Amino acid sequence: MDIREALKWAINELKDVSEAEKSADFLLRQVLGPSTCHSGEGGNLDMKAWLLANPDYKLNSEQEKKYRQFIERRKKHEPVWYITGKIEFYGLELDVNQNVLIPRPETEFLVEEVLTQIKKEKGKRKKILELGTGSGAISLAIANEVKSKNEKVKIFASDISEEALKVAKKNARRLVLTENIEFRKGDLLGPWEGEKFDFIVANLPYVPHEDMSTLALDITHFEPRVALDGGEGGLEIYERLLSQAGSYLNENAMMFFEIGIDQGDKLEEMVKKYLPSATTEVRQDYGGIDRIAIIRMESRI
Repeated sequence: MDIREALKWAINELKDVSEAEKSADFLLRQVLGPSTCHSGEGGNLDMKAWLLANPDYKLNSEQEKKYRQFIERRKKHEPVWYITGKIEFYGLELDVNQNVLIPRPETEFLVEEVLTQIKKEKGKRKKILELGTGSGAISLAIANEVKSKNEKVKIFASDISEEALKVAKKNARRLVLTENIEFRKGDLLGPWEGEKFDFIVANLPYVPHEDMSTLALDITHFEPRVALDGGEGGLEIYERLLSQAGSYLNENAMMFFEIGIDQGDKLEEMVKKYLPSATTEVRQDYGGIDRIAIIRMESRI
């Protein structure tokens, strides 16, 4: 089949899947690859243009077989990122599988906030801890940026899942960032007893348990529930963290959390309960949704 026929077939096969056309196009580009599409600087953008300009290009037997396999998997609502095993996050290509949450574009806001604060305090040594690292996306993005700018930063990251840590460590090796991040296994602050940090960064589960059944099949059938379900109201795990955090924070430390819809006020109340000397600022994303909570410790705990 040629490109025109392949896309028409795939879109029809995916009629019951969200974003059928985008999925069909994306997966075909992954099958053909830059070498086939003669992509230059610009990668996938050039490949997309090449597909439009070459509808009569015929897939070879290996390409057609692989494309059919990809479409069959997508028909079952498997996310395209798990099918290809790759995703781009903050300019980095990361390996992902069903043991880790797929990094979302909105999580880049969290990375931006941390990097902005590092820049403000340029030259100061920083110990940064990420909890629930998953694929390592947040820590790796921060590590890559501070490495290129020669900042005095040491990053630590942990996750409760051994399988998730395998993915994070693999990404760190491929990106040549293993010396910049120390990984440990464990629940929340458990692996870091006796340590103190300047920043704690976390994108912990925050989907309210009562809303889990409303999520798309792509999410509920494939992404790890442990990385999504935040318990009743969505903030149970963050509350556990806040109840433990005091003894792990240096003076004037900060915490950066990703949160969800209408959770800013609730989180601020929790901060006042467990860390009364702290102040909380909630930043919204481009959609006007509570997204990032920035917690500042004003004096020694």
